[in-house]
Amino acid sequence: MFCFSGIILNHRQFFSACEVSRWWMPSVYHIDNWNQGVVKGTLKVDDGIIVFGQTGVWKTNTKFESWEDFNNGITQWIDNRKISNVVRTSDGILWCAGLYDAYRYNKNSSKWETLLLPNNDERISDITLRGDTVVVLSRSTIYEAVAPEYSFVECPIKKTEGFDNKVTLFKTVWMLHSGELFGICGKLIVDAMGIVLIILCITGLVFFVLSYTIKYKKRDGIDVKQQVEWMKWNLRWHNRLGAGCIILTVLLAVTGMCLRPPLMIPLALTKISPLPGSTLSDDNVFHDKLRGIRWDANMHSWLLSTSEGFFSISDDLHNSVAVKITQAPPVSPMGINVFCRNPKVESEWLVGSFSGLFSWNPITASVVDYFTGASAVVSHGRPVAAHTVTGWTKDLSTDDPVIFEYSAAPSHVLPEMPKVLKEQPMSLWNFALELHVGRCYEPFMGSVVSALFVFVSGLLLTLILISGYIIYRRR
Repeated sequence: MFCFSGIILNHRQFFSACEVSRWWMPSVYHIDNWNQGVVKGTLKVDDGIIVFGQTGVWKTNTKFESWEDFNNGITQWIDNRKISNVVRTSDGILWCAGLYDAYRYNKNSSKWETLLLPNNDERISDITLRGDTVVVLSRSTIYEAVAPEYSFVECPIKKTEGFDNKVTLFKTVWMLHSGELFGICGKLIVDAMGIVLIILCITGLVFFVLSYTIKYKKRDGIDVKQQVEWMKWNLRWHNRLGAGCIILTVLLAVTGMCLRPPLMIPLALTKISPLPGSTLSDDNVFHDKLRGIRWDANMHSWLLSTSEGFFSISDDLHNSVAVKITQAPPVSPMGINVFCRNPKVESEWLVGSFSGLFSWNPITASVVDYFTGASAVVSHGRPVAAHTVTGWTKDLSTDDPVIFEYSAAPSHVLPEMPKVLKEQPMSLWNFALELHVGRCYEPFMGSVVSALFVFVSGLLLTLILISGYIIYRRR
């Protein structure tokens, strides 16, 4: 299961058209009562509101009734329809950011059209506005387009003084485990090792079963010559593959067990220089780190959310220098889900993720927990807090804004979810991820055991590989 799911994880876009029904999975993965990130945000339009999130773009009213599919033109399949934001320029044009592409809505054809982003081959992180300037954020680059042509150009970010290009040891081990550290060639080698491990599992089981079958048949006087020949052939190839690939298979097992508790914690706290010649060794200090961007008129600068924290960028994106903001809200490694103005205080921002929801004033450096009102001065919080916030809206017909969480009910009682949303599938890639990290076993094993599942499995796999090699050499 580790090998099959790992190969799928290594080629997300290739498997993006594959889906899995949630009803085959434990109930915690079912879409019910507006959970699972179905609603990330909303946008008011003339004839209602647009709702976007993990299942695409939908149009409804302020009471969440009469839902209409608004995904026409967006690449089919659920993995392509993970929408991070929807915005509208003053000329009435709608824009949205999906996982692999950004889109512009054509009213004449009533469909979304893919935007042309120069030299982009990465996933899209966000889309936002500053007046009639549209800004699209990929994982490593900022793109800007100005009305009325809306022709996108790259906006390189200059290296920040005092900000090095070091990466966490966790990310280095992670990319070594997947092979991505050495590009597509590295991925294919890791895929090959996954296939080798599958063959070792099968031939190992065959040897285990045949050794007992031959023993009992021989005791009963049954001819076992054919079974012995088959076992010898099976064992010969088992040993050849195991011995020939022992270094890479053990490396795969050890790096895998390091990516989950308890070993992941010290790795995540340790930073090292990128390995020379690897994909992490990049002149762009924000390579694969960009997550969200907004314009702050009060500061007259851009706020940039990254995997390294928050930065401010000057108003001119073409000559921008990113400056680290030391006092900022904690954001879960799973990414930022809410990044919008606080309707109660115009100078504050609401920042939400699996680490909770916070009111943040970048000018005064004030960070307040939205739920408790307590101050939060740390720049990085726990990966998962009590409130796993996935969405926020003030456009519904309720007295207060509505907060959406990943597994809990929303902050206000809402109408029953429409059937079309409940039946939205899960992408095969996400299903493989839940398998690979052991989270899908939590309903059966409990949270503690499932958290240690990968570590224990990796430890056992390493011991089996090494002991098997020792037995092979001695014989």
